[in-house]
Amino acid sequence: MYDEKKLLQFRKQKDEAWKNDKESPLTEGQKRDFKGLNYFPANPNLSFELTLDKNIADVSKEVNIKTTGGDEQIYLRAGKITFTVEGKEIEAIVFEDPEQEQFQYYLLFRDQTTGEETYENGRMLQIPKKGDNLIVDFNYAYNPYSSYNGNWDCPITPKENVLPIPIKAGERKLK
Repeated sequence: MYDEKKLLQFRKQKDEAWKNDKESPLTEGQKRDFKGLNYFPANPNLSFELTLDKNIADVSKEVNIKTTGGDEQIYLRAGKITFTVEGKEIEAIVFEDPEQEQFQYYLLFRDQTTGEETYENGRMLQIPKKGDNLIVDFNYAYNPYSSYNGNWDCPITPKENVLPIPIKAGERKLK
């Protein structure tokens, strides 16, 4: 479950890779001035062990999700998760990417930080597949590559995953 030491190490390694790796989404110009991604403080209250509810309408059906480049990407509706933040019960749909190896789910979401503190098209969270029990740790939520470089085409959060609360964990906009 939540491991702050592991999270901070992950962030450090990601920052180093983004600055130095040729596969980084940053342009060479951005890399020169890059001092690291901007994160919310680590928050153990936004890490959950949840059950994936597959008993929902249209489970395993294809969903066309619009992208920042004006295209669409096809995902599969994998199920629903339910969790509590600040005393409010929240539901969100979890997706699978049918074109990728199926070792993880994707949570595409917007929340009350979207557009102000985080990317206007929403953030993403990769959730490792381990049966129907999932570790959903919003401290690993990230802005898609398109938020840093317009040459990338990334999914835009569907309306069904606009959360009515702030998720103050994971990546923020660059300063």
